[in-house]
Amino acid sequence: FSDPEDLARLATQGQIALKYVDAQHQITERYPHNPNGASQGLAGLTGADGRVLLMMPHPERVFRSCQNVVAESGWGEYGPWMRLFDNARKAL
Repeated sequence: FSDPEDLARLATQGQIALKYVDAQHQITERYPHNPNGASQGLAGLTGADGRVLLMMPHPERVFRSCQNVVAESGWGEYGPWMRLFDNARKAL
């Protein structure tokens, strides 16, 4: 952001949807938990009305458990990112 107030405004308006966190669930700007070094861990934004989601992670690349670097046996065939797509479909 060219003006730090832009990010603050998005936060105030509730438009920050996703942030990168580390293994301790702390917001991070460091690789590998934040692969692009985004300020304040910013990973996703919504439009002002909440209907549009812009995000940096690519859940379409790892929606199956076998595509994840680490997968828990309880996940079954689909990993946690699949929930994003399921919820989007339910919201329509």
